[in-house]
Amino acid sequence: MNMRKIYSKAKTGYKLEDKKEFALVRSTLSRYGLPTKNFDINLSNLTINTKYQSESDNSFRIGVYYPRNNVLNMPNDNDDFIHELFHMASNDASNDTLGGCKIRGIKGIFGLSLDEGIAEYFTSLAKSDYVIRYPYEAFFASYIAKVYGMDIFKEHFNGNAIEFYSSFKQDEPFIRNVVSALDQYHESIQKFDFFGKDKNSYDNTCNYFIDFVCEFVKLLQLKKIDENEFLNDLKNIMNDEKNEFVTLINAFFEYSTYRGKDNIYKTIREEIGEEGFILQ
Repeated sequence: MNMRKIYSKAKTGYKLEDKKEFALVRSTLSRYGLPTKNFDINLSNLTINTKYQSESDNSFRIGVYYPRNNVLNMPNDNDDFIHELFHMASNDASNDTLGGCKIRGIKGIFGLSLDEGIAEYFTSLAKSDYVIRYPYEAFFASYIAKVYGMDIFKEHFNGNAIEFYSSFKQDEPFIRNVVSALDQYHESIQKFDFFGKDKNSYDNTCNYFIDFVCEFVKLLQLKKIDENEFLNDLKNIMNDEKNEFVTLINAFFEYSTYRGKDNIYKTIREEIGEEGFILQ
């Protein structure tokens, strides 16, 4: 089998009527009164590639949007295509930012998890039957909408991350804490799924998840929102998840009130025992 990578002849520049997904994404943004300027500009200059694993096997096509050069690798899945178009809609091509709510930092990219969550959340708004791939990231984005309203995403789709976080005003430090914790979980679960499924990566992923939940609960308490509703919603998502560490995390939900990370984690260890931390 010839495994050299092949790219279809890429077309650059599209109109709204060229693909139904273009119109769907734009109409979703318009429905919620969100900016479409970046979407329109990027669409008119967009380059779409179809990337194949090999000449004889085109089954492995992954959707990826590259903001710097406004190029989208066309995925197999049309829903994934819509997800990538929402990334495109948050990219301000007129400056050198990462787009959306992402910020370059010393330790990497801050806000990558939330950026994925927002794209997932809006894809689910565009398509009611969409199967969300990043459930906790999308869940956080949906709660942001619930607590702060849809207008909070305006600066995200303007491609201005600094202004996006500033729009939370006095809540910005709490939002950033949640995003930071979610970033760590997001990175860890990717490594866990694709690389190491040993005790250490398992333990780290669980720790980061609990950090995320606890920081989120602090934010809800700040906003005087009943965290039990949040925990129940989150548990419903977890019941649909098949990740190997879910059994351990489910012990967290034996407790209806926030008790602090250290106590929760200690109780999880006591409840499940060390064998719960070892993958079979």
